[in-house]
Amino acid sequence: MKKLSAILLSLALLTGCIALPAQAADTGGRYYRQFLAQYNNGREPSELDAEWMVYEELYDHETDGATDWALIRADLGAHCEVLTLDIFFGRAFAGNDIASPFTYGYGIYDVAQERFFDFDEIADENAYPGLQDALDRFHVGQRIGTPQYGENLRYKTQALRAFPFFYAGHDFTEEQVVKCYDELYYHETNGVTDWALVKGESWFCYPEGGTYEKIGDRVFKTEGIYEPWGNGYAVYDTAQNRFYELRGYLANHQQFPGLVQAVEALDLGERIGDLDGDGKLTIKDATEMQRCLAELRDYPAADGVAAAGLRNRGSEEVQYLSDVNRDGTRTVADVTETQIILCSR
Repeated sequence: MKKLSAILLSLALLTGCIALPAQAADTGGRYYRQFLAQYNNGREPSELDAEWMVYEELYDHETDGATDWALIRADLGAHCEVLTLDIFFGRAFAGNDIASPFTYGYGIYDVAQERFFDFDEIADENAYPGLQDALDRFHVGQRIGTPQYGENLRYKTQALRAFPFFYAGHDFTEEQVVKCYDELYYHETNGVTDWALVKGESWFCYPEGGTYEKIGDRVFKTEGIYEPWGNGYAVYDTAQNRFYELRGYLANHQQFPGLVQAVEALDLGERIGDLDGDGKLTIKDATEMQRCLAELRDYPAADGVAAAGLRNRGSEEVQYLSDVNRDGTRTVADVTETQIILCSR
């Protein structure tokens, strides 16, 4: 199996690993004792404290009625701040640190060999029949497919240079890196294109946890950080031949005039005040707000932004999509503000 691994820091930094608390292990797993024996770090299995270890047997694969391998999720709690990019089994894996004992928190237990394997130790990608289906089922890694490109692209050559094709001494192919790229909008001044709004994502997405960004009255949510541009969008400055991530500061500092209007016209992200999820601000949204305030129905789960634990990557906090007047609460004032906006159109 061809492994493409990128480790930015030297192996000497591995000595700086720290132990982090994690959820308790499933000590009743069929292969748990073997796990302790293999990863005991020189200690007896009985000396290991299972309270700070993640261990879960996600899936058992059977052949002729007997288990031949198992998919394991495990984390001993030792992490290093080392950025890694890998491709295993036609899937992209990215991480901001290294988990112990498995690089990305998952491994295989080979019943016949009575041994656990990290993905990078598996030389034959076909050694474990049914593995692809198991990885799909448990959302392990990002299955790599054909890059999706828009039509009549002007800046594709410049954009592809932003993707990490060459990383820490390893070459990646275009198919292994690029998930999608498109040019959504061109802005012109005096008949000359001065900037373009683009969308581009890599198969590598770092699990940074929930974040959000705000551009005008639009909120962009993401559960990870995409290469090469945060939540997948960027602005290309033609004069500087440079891409900028789509961040709140671009709009707030008016670095690219017309950007807010373009985001609105393209219906990108989620519209503040759009409670019924149709992408528009209408009288239906005001009615839905009134029903929620009267406790005739619950607010949709997607209404919570910062309230749901998403971290703000921009300059203005947004608690709820239905917080139209931006005071951090959901009240009848938001209904009134929505009606004012609608009447001013």
